[in-house]
Amino acid sequence: MSSTIQRTKAQAMLFLLGAVVVGAALGFAGNRAFGAHDQPQDVRSSRARLADRLELTSAQRRMLDSVLDERNERMKELLAPVRPRLDSLRFAARAVIRQQLSADQQLRWDEVLIELSRDSARTTGR
Repeated sequence: MSSTIQRTKAQAMLFLLGAVVVGAALGFAGNRAFGAHDQPQDVRSSRARLADRLELTSAQRRMLDSVLDERNERMKELLAPVRPRLDSLRFAARAVIRQQLSADQQLRWDEVLIELSRDSARTTGR
């Protein structure tokens, strides 16, 4: 019985570790795919910066907005079915990280998560 409990604990820890690794990989891939690593945190200024860099005309800026709006809507639709699973992975990874921090670090971690949540709401409207 004791070995069964130990095996179950080991499986649970491996699952959590897997969740952390997958969450980190998805976060990194998402950052790369959506270009969030080097851009301002709101959509309007990101687009304006891109349009300025490309020296787009007014008509080209409208086209850019239209294409990116359509892409964002399609991506939202595609991600909707898996969003709960992605959120679950993110929350599990955050919980594992938090458990490994001191009380002071946990307070700072909570502040970081609040900032991330605020940034995400501003950029995704969620």
